[in-house]
Amino acid sequence: MKIVINAASAKMGGAANYITGLLRCFAALEADFQFIVFLPPETAADLTDLPRNIRLVPTVIGHKGALKRIWWEQITLRRIVKKQKNDALFSTGNIAMFFCPVRQVLLVSNALYFCRVYQKIFLPRHSLRFRLAFAMRRRLVCWSAKAAGVVMTPTRALLDDLRHSVKIQHAVVNPFGVETVEECKRASLNVRQPSAREGSRTVRLLYVSLYSEHKNLSTLLKALAILNQNDGAKFKLTTTANPAWTGANWTVTHVEDLELAQKEDVAECVDFVDPVGREELDRLYRKAEVFVFPSFAESFGFPMAEAMSYGLPILAADTPVNREVCGDSALYFSPLSPEHLAGQLLALVTGSSLRARLGERGRQEARRRFSWNAHAARVIEAAYSLNPEAAASRKPATLAR
Repeated sequence: MKIVINAASAKMGGAANYITGLLRCFAALEADFQFIVFLPPETAADLTDLPRNIRLVPTVIGHKGALKRIWWEQITLRRIVKKQKNDALFSTGNIAMFFCPVRQVLLVSNALYFCRVYQKIFLPRHSLRFRLAFAMRRRLVCWSAKAAGVVMTPTRALLDDLRHSVKIQHAVVNPFGVETVEECKRASLNVRQPSAREGSRTVRLLYVSLYSEHKNLSTLLKALAILNQNDGAKFKLTTTANPAWTGANWTVTHVEDLELAQKEDVAECVDFVDPVGREELDRLYRKAEVFVFPSFAESFGFPMAEAMSYGLPILAADTPVNREVCGDSALYFSPLSPEHLAGQLLALVTGSSLRARLGERGRQEARRRFSWNAHAARVIEAAYSLNPEAAASRKPATLAR
């Protein structure tokens, strides 16, 4: 079976994590599959030693303007798919190829288009041009969901939001995997746990994310200022959600978050780091004591799943997606309330048995639920479900364990 994968927009963050994890599993397929993968050069550079049945085609089209990307996805890629006589197209960037010449599976993984909080609070602060472009992209995603043979989302919550906007015939909920579930087991006994009895001891917090408006950094920074006014344990945040990062310039919140971060009662308790590689990220997770995730718009939330795999106790914004991913492995707070965040964090810090229970439960759940092998197998099944001829002559698709 020959499958074309359009991952041309997987430049960084969750999109790059996704295609990297998926292809490493496809590399272990013990059946007759061929994959042609279009992806950005910087993402392709991280994928080495892939077998010959996976052909990477680096393209910079993901860095181009919207019209050029649409032309490439709808016209140029269509010609390639036709010429090479492929069996299926897997579109990973929310937009489908309309009137696709082969069967198509579409991954929808951008929750912003269906997030009421974002559209009520942050979208109106953008320019008219930005709002019109946002509305057009949202409409394209909805049209794409109708055009695809199978729509795939990483969470039920995102699929429900999508179905409120468009009627979908065939859909699959397919949770993503976590690379570090088995590789990075974190023994809680090896890390000193925070305790309210330790007076001025510093509690190490971690928030992993690329900076954006919906990542809700301001609520976390305001909560830190509240917490560190109290006597007892102090809180130190390390975060990759850096408003000074060059990729944050398009947001309407980065200036005010920079100003907030420079206030005396906040600056002393936060360390910003730019987006980091796998080894440095591993070091950050292992050093942390509590993982905080204030983002209110996620399709899956890779960092939450990763934190679970490390056995970190988690405090997350109370949203349907966050609850679906973490379940009983986290405490939750009202997304836009710094006071509630601060109170829940204090409850977590002062409850050693609660921290231990959340951490162990999260590690077990991550190992059980977030498997790249299982995700890759469901992608293959979705492609076969649309291609009866290929399914009739298929060989078993066995993935390495």
